[in-house]
Amino acid sequence: MAASGSVDKALTAVAEALKAETRVLITCHVNPDGDALGSVIALNRALASLGADSIMFLAGTEPVAPEWRFLKGLKEITTGNLPGDHQFRTLIALDCGSADRIGNEELVKAAPQIINIDHHADNTRFGEINLVISQASSTAEILFFIFQKMGAEISAEIAEALYTGILVDSGRFQYASASAATFRVAADLIGRGARHTEIFRHVYETVPLAKTRLFCRMFENLSLGCGGRLAVSVLEAEDFRRTGTSDNLTEGLVDSLRAIEGVMVAALIYSKPGQEEAEAPSYRLSLRSSSSAVNVQRIAKAKGGGGHLQAAGASITGETAEQIVQFLSDRVERAIARAGLK
Repeated sequence: MAASGSVDKALTAVAEALKAETRVLITCHVNPDGDALGSVIALNRALASLGADSIMFLAGTEPVAPEWRFLKGLKEITTGNLPGDHQFRTLIALDCGSADRIGNEELVKAAPQIINIDHHADNTRFGEINLVISQASSTAEILFFIFQKMGAEISAEIAEALYTGILVDSGRFQYASASAATFRVAADLIGRGARHTEIFRHVYETVPLAKTRLFCRMFENLSLGCGGRLAVSVLEAEDFRRTGTSDNLTEGLVDSLRAIEGVMVAALIYSKPGQEEAEAPSYRLSLRSSSSAVNVQRIAKAKGGGGHLQAAGASITGETAEQIVQFLSDRVERAIARAGLK
């Protein structure tokens, strides 16, 4: 993340605004990943260390993915039911591209003020205070610089939460958004006590057996398109039933599709829970690109989703998996042609 004069000024302004807050509620997007959860926990700890009354909240009640359960502070996050005094607390939304992604309309409407901190380029700027730095690898990286401006001590616990967010959203430091500054921040966090080898093992090398079975089903259902440039797999409700899994075990699966030789765009299409009773099919689409020349954020946006240039997603209702696959084939073919990669 290049700290230009305008970025530095924006970081300072948000740091001062956060320091002035005495009662806050910190949240992130539904179905949170490592960047969202790590950022929520890190900011909660930083504000509490400066004397603020800070609570953490997630709108969903589903268990978080197993990858993130090692994070200290996770059990302190309130889920589902809003805290009784939420309407008196400044709402701080982290890693959340739009107000809808928070997952609780009442919380958003009742908030006396919203501070929105994010790195998604398509963020809707829904707060009274907005800090969106799209060139940052992660929201966690942005928070690192904010904490420096605030004068907040970055403890070992905060360092591990931030490192987790950076590791995950930089694609293990392989995405184009992983700048020289990103590596410097990561090194600093390791120096402050982030156990980087243990974090990596927790996130990527402690895989439940059921998830491994789901991984196998994903490859059984694999199809290639666009001359081998597009890898697509569809997981239906039956796949989850047969493997004894749920959609919270899909984290990271799509990255394995992208690793196939020759693949430029990987897509995992998976059925949302409760499809047996649903009137219309509903799927979650997860997209990854192996090259910054193909913008999967643009593809996801066409279906009401969003994300980053190389990692994006969308929720799609009313279309069959076959229709989604056809849509992807058309869009990826066009994107490859537009990038001159044929």
